[in-house]
Amino acid sequence: MAHSKSNFISYISQSVSEIPSRKSSFKSYIENTDEIDGYNVEQVEESASEFFDMELQPNLQPGERVIGEADSVLKFVPYSDGKQGMSGKLCATNFKLSFVTADRSSYDSKGKRQRNKLLDEDDIPLTYIDAIYHVTRSGKRKKLSQGTTTSSRTEILEIHCKDFRIHKFSFKFCVNKTQSKQFINVLVHHAFPTKDSLLFSHEYARNTELTGRQLLCEVPMFDNIHDWEEEIQRCKCMKNWRVADVNISFEMSQSLPQYFVVPSALMNADLQRAAPQFKDRRIPTWCYTHINGNGLVRMSAQDDNSDQTQLQKSRDSRMLDAVKVAGNQRNSPKVIDMAECCPSCREVQESFAKLKKLCMSDTEREFYVQDLTWYSSLDDTKWLQMVSKCLSASHNVADYIVTNKRTVVIQEQSGCDLSCLVSSVVQILLDPYYRTQLGFEALIQKEWVRMGHPFQRNLGLVGQNESELEQVPIFLLYLDCVWQLLQQFPSSFEFTETYLTTVWDTAHVGIFETFLFNNDHQKVAFLKGAGKNIRQFRLPSAWKWDMQFRAEDLSFFKNPLYVITHDEELSESLTELRQMSVLGRCSQRSRHNTLTGPPKVNGSSKSSTVQNGIDQYNVLTPLFSAASLHLWTQCFLRWQMPAQIFSGGTPSLYLQQCHMVEEIIQLQHKANQLQLKNTSAGMFRPRSDLIFGHDPDTPNITELLNSTVLTSSFPFTPGTSSKDQQRFTFTPTISTYMRNTSLDFDRFLDADD
Repeated sequence: MAHSKSNFISYISQSVSEIPSRKSSFKSYIENTDEIDGYNVEQVEESASEFFDMELQPNLQPGERVIGEADSVLKFVPYSDGKQGMSGKLCATNFKLSFVTADRSSYDSKGKRQRNKLLDEDDIPLTYIDAIYHVTRSGKRKKLSQGTTTSSRTEILEIHCKDFRIHKFSFKFCVNKTQSKQFINVLVHHAFPTKDSLLFSHEYARNTELTGRQLLCEVPMFDNIHDWEEEIQRCKCMKNWRVADVNISFEMSQSLPQYFVVPSALMNADLQRAAPQFKDRRIPTWCYTHINGNGLVRMSAQDDNSDQTQLQKSRDSRMLDAVKVAGNQRNSPKVIDMAECCPSCREVQESFAKLKKLCMSDTEREFYVQDLTWYSSLDDTKWLQMVSKCLSASHNVADYIVTNKRTVVIQEQSGCDLSCLVSSVVQILLDPYYRTQLGFEALIQKEWVRMGHPFQRNLGLVGQNESELEQVPIFLLYLDCVWQLLQQFPSSFEFTETYLTTVWDTAHVGIFETFLFNNDHQKVAFLKGAGKNIRQFRLPSAWKWDMQFRAEDLSFFKNPLYVITHDEELSESLTELRQMSVLGRCSQRSRHNTLTGPPKVNGSSKSSTVQNGIDQYNVLTPLFSAASLHLWTQCFLRWQMPAQIFSGGTPSLYLQQCHMVEEIIQLQHKANQLQLKNTSAGMFRPRSDLIFGHDPDTPNITELLNSTVLTSSFPFTPGTSSKDQQRFTFTPTISTYMRNTSLDFDRFLDADD
């Protein structure tokens, strides 16, 4: 049966009605083809099949190449018990595992907007993969690791990810019977590289022509003298501390950076003589000086393998004496051993393993069985106890610095694990600068990246078999501690929990130099090509957020409560209103003889210098008992669909706060306009960086507002399956918050408006 060109296009349009994004491109393809008339139905179908096979290819990054493919793969919808899924092609590249499909029938079209520029919705970076399991026809389940292969046909492939997500793929409908076996063997080989030169970042750096502007980052990297000098100048301790360049060629220590801060009284020769007495030659180095002049210093444990123990002890004393002088102290610095107040790395590892098992169910039956004993199971993981110990240790260190007015030296065996966590949390407690996004990122650069936290080892990026026992999520524990502080002091942080969760995700992407190496020595060797005569590599920083996200997505990093309390004009207006409200209530109470004394904080009367856990120095005093802490559900439970709350949860509260702030900004602007003598002079209305501060008529914002389904897992919501849609009559999008709004998005509002 012959078809004209118009009938041909009509036929194709009808057959691909569920995938409108491809309809126009196919129509253009056909219209540019002359040999259409005379095609029969079989030829039409063959042509359509070839076209869509051509289209079903992953988006590739520079240096990325496809290393394996499997056709007619079924990706199961989470928590569908293997009864619902999407058909497509599964591709393995040297960067990621990518599932490409034209079938969206199992999901609502809403919630399917691509959030990350580097990764599509169904992409899994190889560095994300925590474990791979293959299930045979008989139901036998086997874990695959580097060096192992599968000889039998795989029925189901399970991918367990480091972000607590489980992906399941079925090879049941693969036409090529050996394709699944070959594909899985290739995937396992590339998913668990044995050395860092096999990471995709190597190929990415060689094939990416990043300019200086693309690499430029506002965050100080602390890889040069200037950044360190600016930091000690900010802390007003230039007279007592200096930037040392003794390790410029990593001759003194491969664990320390090229530049770090030491007491001014110590010369480079003194540092070189003292270094051998410390493990990995990590001598006492400066972290921070508080406004009251007391400092924070960190060092590794003394190396007991040396024969000259007494001589080393005397040199150790000299190093601490220099720290004492630098801090203008009468007493010797307080030395706090991390082993005595923090959990061990082994305890953190064991606790995290239990937490992963609890938070990674993949069937509804398993979820509801766990739900029956949820609190006891959570308590058994001891994860919140780990967080509690770290917050307690950080609070004690901060208290020594502020209350006891003593310089503190934190000591750890390695000097680069839990000491990174405690030193960072202490500085967040003491200094509001580190509660901003810029300051928080600078803190990670200073205390984690530059000071040699072994990200590559602890994140399990290289050598799964050799280092599996060494994978310790110290950095996640740190982010959890910060999240707990964010819950207790919601207006003190410029960023949100979404930002913290995204930082954790970014640590596993595998192309950002921030989280890719164990120390600076390893980074320098890697970027120089391990001594080969090739051009020096360049890798971007994780803080170049515009490489991953658009402006509208970055707005979810901003905390509306911080905006409203730290904008000078808005804060003054709100303070006046609050005072008027308090006076009104007090006047009403006095008429009834109910006027009381000062308000109570945490159930007890406190000094006027401490309110709501914040003292006169703007120092945070956190609650750290395990009973007062909570599970970070956005990070740990975001992929558990039965646990999601549709139209509710903290995201709903967050969007309401964003909306409230925009209305306050608009009202403040109108009030300012009314105070102008010449109202004809248009005054531009201030714009916030919050989501409702953007122009809603721009295409990207319109797509975001109208397509993103709101659940308690927002903005990481994977979308709603057709099964979920049957349960709920209403699944709102962000645009719901814009209905009947009083917001005006004109460039400026006159007093007459």
